[in-house]
Amino acid sequence: MKRFLTLGIATLSMIFAGCETKTGTGTLAGAGLGAVAGGAIGGGKGALIGGAVGAAAGGLVGASLDEQDRKVMQKTSPRTVDRMDRREPLTVNDVIKLSQGGVSDESIIRYLQQTGSTYNLSQAQIRRLQDAGVSQRVVNYMVDSSR
Repeated sequence: MKRFLTLGIATLSMIFAGCETKTGTGTLAGAGLGAVAGGAIGGGKGALIGGAVGAAAGGLVGASLDEQDRKVMQKTSPRTVDRMDRREPLTVNDVIKLSQGGVSDESIIRYLQQTGSTYNLSQAQIRRLQDAGVSQRVVNYMVDSSR
C-alpha cells in the first residue's frame, strides 16, 4: 500500500509539473495514472501494462489538443503559423495573436526559442503587449531575449 501511495504522489507531481506540450503532459499523466491503476489491480506487471496503455492514450489526447491550438491559429493568423513552420523569428504582432488565440505561455516561449526570436522592445511595445493581454512571463522572456 505504501508503494502505491508513493507512486500516486510521484504521478501527481509529474502531472502538475507538466511538459512543454499538451502531448507530453498527456503522455506523462496517462502513464502515471495507468501505472498506479494497473499496479493496484495487478501488481508489478499490471503497473507496467497500465503505464504503457495510459501513456499511449494520454499522448493521443495531448496531441489532439496541440492540433487544436494549431487549427485555431491557422484560422486567426495563418501568417504566424507560416512563420512558425519556417522557424522564422516571430513579430510582436505574432506573439499578440498567439496569446489572444489562447496558446499557453509555455508554448509561446517554446516557439520563440525554436525560431531564435530576439527582441529589443521599446516601452511602447511592452505596453502594447501588456494591453493586448500577453502575460508578463512572455513579455519578460521577450525582454530578456535581447541580452
